[in-house]
Amino acid sequence: MLLSASRGFGALLCRRYSKQHPHVVVHPEIRQALFEKQPIVALESTIITHGMPVPQNVETALKVEQEVRQHRAIPATIGILDGRIKVGLTQEELLRLAHKPREQLIKCSRRDLPYVVAARQSGGTTVAATMIVAHQVGIRIFATGGIGGVHREGHVTMDVSADLVELGRTPVAVVCSGVKSILDIPRTLEYLETQGVCVASYQSEGGVFPDFYTRDSGCKVPCNLESAADVAKLLRSWQELNLRSGVLIGVPIPEEFAAEKSDIAAAIEVANEEAQTHGISGKEVTPFMLSHIASVTKGRSLQANIALIKNNAAVAAQIACALAAGSVESGESNKKPIVVGASILDLSFRVKDTHTLQTDGATYKSEAKYAAGGVGRNIAEGIYKLYGDVNLISAVGSDHFAQMLRQLMPAALQSNLIVNAQQTTSLCSVIFDQLGDCKLILGDMDVHESITSAALEDKQQLFSQAPLIVMDSNISESAMASTLQLAQQFEIPVFFEPTDMFIAGKPFQLPAKLTRHIRLLKPNLHELKTIVEAITGQSVTQAPEKDMEQAELLNQTKTLLQKIDKHFNCIIATLGNHGVLISIRSDAESDQSKLLALTPSGEHTTLFYAPPKLQQIVNDSGAGDSFCAGFITALLKQHTLDECVAAGFASAERALLSDSAVAAEYIQEGDSFEDYFQHCLANMQRRRI
Repeated sequence: MLLSASRGFGALLCRRYSKQHPHVVVHPEIRQALFEKQPIVALESTIITHGMPVPQNVETALKVEQEVRQHRAIPATIGILDGRIKVGLTQEELLRLAHKPREQLIKCSRRDLPYVVAARQSGGTTVAATMIVAHQVGIRIFATGGIGGVHREGHVTMDVSADLVELGRTPVAVVCSGVKSILDIPRTLEYLETQGVCVASYQSEGGVFPDFYTRDSGCKVPCNLESAADVAKLLRSWQELNLRSGVLIGVPIPEEFAAEKSDIAAAIEVANEEAQTHGISGKEVTPFMLSHIASVTKGRSLQANIALIKNNAAVAAQIACALAAGSVESGESNKKPIVVGASILDLSFRVKDTHTLQTDGATYKSEAKYAAGGVGRNIAEGIYKLYGDVNLISAVGSDHFAQMLRQLMPAALQSNLIVNAQQTTSLCSVIFDQLGDCKLILGDMDVHESITSAALEDKQQLFSQAPLIVMDSNISESAMASTLQLAQQFEIPVFFEPTDMFIAGKPFQLPAKLTRHIRLLKPNLHELKTIVEAITGQSVTQAPEKDMEQAELLNQTKTLLQKIDKHFNCIIATLGNHGVLISIRSDAESDQSKLLALTPSGEHTTLFYAPPKLQQIVNDSGAGDSFCAGFITALLKQHTLDECVAAGFASAERALLSDSAVAAEYIQEGDSFEDYFQHCLANMQRRRI
């Protein structure tokens, strides 16, 4: 279900990458893993192109990927083929890269990327280039053999690896066996300190930093971490501090493969002399030295190199898993809007009879369907498909209706469902006339009483980092109070969906100190009347109706809005096929962030938006909920008010053309979210009232 439900967003994610990074191709498995926040480990490709001879290069690359998978993470080998930066090389692509003539392959660091892409060349990504690409697509952990550093005599030649500079400016955690032994390790660590890079050793006796072929470089680092959980804890703090620099984790080579320090030192001296004799310099030094050392040590250094890379991959995978698990516990993965509301199994009947529909006990021929419904659930699914991240807090029973409802819901929306085995899952019968207009709804909503104050308190962590809470009116008054108390505690704005004219006024019976966190709401005309009466305590004798002449409809609706506008940042009054009349605080017209502000609103502006015309309507049961999802998604993505309304209209349009309340897919293949609402933005009419 999850893969099916998220396919629309997966396609969106792919298009988003292609728009933001047109030269980066992300493998579908990696896109899905990023979307689902699964543990991922980035892997570089210079070991394939320059670091090892054939066939050990291919064998090692595949074994390293296998090592990552065996430790429950997903490998993402990064390389460049014909000018396309690939994140997640397939086995076929990896073999193509490995078998290209070495003279046709470029060892790519930051400086090389523009040329390699422009010239449609191929190459392996160094530590620096791999960090850049990993960060661009959202991968936080990277495993490699060893990083570059300050070369011997680097204080004279100024030969300093770009890896060190990249670590100072790109927030990726690099797991390695330290700095390659062929380099000046003390000066490298000094340089990293200057760059502000957090450097730690991992399970190292005495907290010494490893030096690739041996376990002890003789240099101590500020901290030694004993477990993957300890590293994850450090990385979590690093992310929260937003330092914008990398982290270097030095993992000693497995003891059985570690070289004798004197032997490796002698081999390095010989290789260094050979490099100078042959005039080897720049980025050619490292592969030359490693190859020469492998020859001097009769292949033992190559075996050690392979062993340490595999070990680093395993450790990185463990860290990635610990970081992902800890992120769920800490709520990091829940930095997403919360919807608190109803989940309902909808049984819909569309009348096929030619007789005028009346509630007179007659039998009418109709077409019956069932679908997942509920205002809160509908909005949550719409946000999920458009925005990608949402937490739904709702209630179901443990009956057959619950099973049917779960089968119709994306799996990602089910993790916070409250299950009450003593109650029946909410069931609604919805009657549509021949034109698709909803005429009557009969509902059993008792299960939503299970959304109690205690249940919401248990979900407190979800609220702590949410940018917005969406609340529908189907939940109890006490649940509303608890939701608003959490909004107050964590200073979160609330978007209120009134749901129905009979219950639209419920939250406004609560103390004003709670309801002041309701900053946005979307009532229809009947719900608006109820809310005005609840807030003002006065009866509304003359209420607008959507079959009025438009000018009169707008004037009467504006009059109602003016009675309550000071209580909110934004009121979206839906006017059926006329469009929406929006009352917003005046400072939000040019700064949409004010729509989410918790400060009191002052003067208000009233704007009328007429939607593009739609020739056909399949059903209108979820159009309002889809409008909410589109508007909220655009708002959270920091679009302008006009764009938020256009996104709302585009989403409502998809729902009106759908058999179910929520469209199976909102964004069409080839469109980004920004493309998605452009036709509505271009065709909707706006005027000040």
